[in-house]
Amino acid sequence: MSSMNDEKLVSIIIPVYQAKDTLRECVLSCLNQKEVNASEFEVILIDDGSTDGSGKVCDELASEYEGKVFAYHIKNGGVSNARNLGMEKATGRYIAFVDADDKVLDEYLENMLRVLDDATVLVDEIGTDIGTGKLSGYQYLENYLITGNSHVWGKLFLRKAISDENIRFKDGLTIGEDLLFLMDIALSQGKEHTIKCIDKADYIYTDNENGAMKTAFKESFLDQLACWKLAEERLISAGKYVSRYAHVSLGVSMVLTALLVVGKVAMLDEKERDNDLSRLAIDESKKQILHALKTRGVFAGLSMGHKLKVMIFRISPNLYLKLYGNYKRG
Repeated sequence: MSSMNDEKLVSIIIPVYQAKDTLRECVLSCLNQKEVNASEFEVILIDDGSTDGSGKVCDELASEYEGKVFAYHIKNGGVSNARNLGMEKATGRYIAFVDADDKVLDEYLENMLRVLDDATVLVDEIGTDIGTGKLSGYQYLENYLITGNSHVWGKLFLRKAISDENIRFKDGLTIGEDLLFLMDIALSQGKEHTIKCIDKADYIYTDNENGAMKTAFKESFLDQLACWKLAEERLISAGKYVSRYAHVSLGVSMVLTALLVVGKVAMLDEKERDNDLSRLAIDESKKQILHALKTRGVFAGLSMGHKLKVMIFRISPNLYLKLYGNYKRG
């Protein structure tokens, strides 16, 4: 842990896994920041047990940019574990998270830093102008997090606020860990107006075709269901400080993610569907849909297409799997 005298202004944390081809460009974009002195920020690379040569690239960058880029190597434990270690190694007053296959523009840090004051815990580049005021934790949770802004990139966090509340990414989750982390921060702020949203888009996200929700069905897809159960528990803990519409929004997301999981199962061959894991995914998805629909307004909040999917799935999961699978295969 650094002393106050050698504390950096910002620590940029990059979890690295099988990112040999994109990592260097990502890091260089982080280092190429205008209006922020290079001595004021650091880039922390956490090599999460990569086997494609990413670890070597991490070491090369740390050597080339000594004192600016720091590389750490760990056994593969997932992105949550890597980011948690990054926060432990960080010395910055503020922290930012960047994915190893993404890039940032050269005004990325400066645009967020310029709106900070001592009472700001989080700055979020949402790409929408909401004026000059700040949001409370509850407002941010209801109006942004559970309506789709569930990623940690494109944001700047006050490190002390996170460490004081012992907020961490949930180990073991491969999908949804960002949402839960952000909800914990929002709940820790509660009624305090400490969150600033700005109309900027300096983070260049790469739509990874190998991303967690774009691959073939596997056991980790059940994390998507677990994530929303945990998110619901957090939302309930906010009590009267969020409206019933927040619960409707969350319920809609629970239905959509359950359908997404079922859709992945539908893409399997029929023989592959007939196993314990596939049956578990179907059963758990059905439970989540039925649970979500108990909240008044959730079904009405679905699109017509999703309403039809829900009705067919509730009548006959097997029929839904057959119809959806045939449709997706053309």
